[in-house]
Amino acid sequence: MFKTGMKELDKLLGGIREHAYILFHEEDPRSLGRELVFRFIRYKLENDNLMGIFNISYSLPFLLEVMCKNGIDADSYLDSLNLAIVDTFGSFYGPRIRRRGVWYLPGSPSYELLSRKYAEVVRAHKELWAEKGMFSGRELWGVAVDVSEYIRIFGEANTLSYFEISAEVRRQHEAYRRYPAGTNIWVFSGDVDRVFSSLYRRVDYVFRTRSVLTEDGVTRYLYVLKAPGLSDIPVFEYRITKDDVKVKRT
Repeated sequence: MFKTGMKELDKLLGGIREHAYILFHEEDPRSLGRELVFRFIRYKLENDNLMGIFNISYSLPFLLEVMCKNGIDADSYLDSLNLAIVDTFGSFYGPRIRRRGVWYLPGSPSYELLSRKYAEVVRAHKELWAEKGMFSGRELWGVAVDVSEYIRIFGEANTLSYFEISAEVRRQHEAYRRYPAGTNIWVFSGDVDRVFSSLYRRVDYVFRTRSVLTEDGVTRYLYVLKAPGLSDIPVFEYRITKDDVKVKRT
C-alpha cells in the first residue's frame, strides 16, 4: 500500500493499492484540486520515486512554472530521470521544447492512435529506467493532467472510444507487460458527463474536491467517493500551506 502523504486520509484508507487507477475530480477551480495533485507529485518525488506526467492542459513552460510554485524542482528531477513528462499539449499545439526527460508524440495524434503513441513513449522512458536500475525500491506513478481536455480536443464520443482503445493497449503493449506497471491518477475537471461516468466505473478510487465560499473565506473539501472496502463517503476539510497540506476529517 502506498501513502498519499495526507495522514488522515492514509489512516482511513490504509494507503493506495499498487497498480490502482485513481480518478481525481476537481469540481471547481477554487477548490485547488489540481494544486493538491501537484503537492502529491512533490511528495512522491521528494521520496525518490518515479513519476510520469502526461501533460494535456498546459504549455510546457507554464507546467514547469506551476510545478515550481508547488515546490517541485522539475529541472532537477528531469535531469535525474526520476521525472518524465509526456507533453501532449506541445505535441498538439507546439512548441516542442527539446530537453532531457520530456517526450513528444510523433506525427499528428488522433484518438484512434493516441494510446499506442503514448505506449511507445512510455516504453522508451521505461527502457532508460531499466538500464539505470531505477525500478528497484521505488514506486512508479503516472499522472494525467487533465483528461477532460480530451473532450475539448476529440469530442465526447471519440473520447469514450479513446479510453476503450487505451485499456486494450495497456493490456497488450510491452511497455506495460515487459516493464513494471505504475499506479495511475487521471485528473478530471468541471462538470460530470458520460466520460466521467465511464471512468468512474473503471477505476479503483475516486476523489472529488469542492469549495464553499463563507463569510470567513473559502473552505475546501475532499470527498472519497469510491475506494476498496468503503460503503460511505468520508469527507475531509483541507488547507494548502507553503510546505504542507493540512487535512482533517469532518
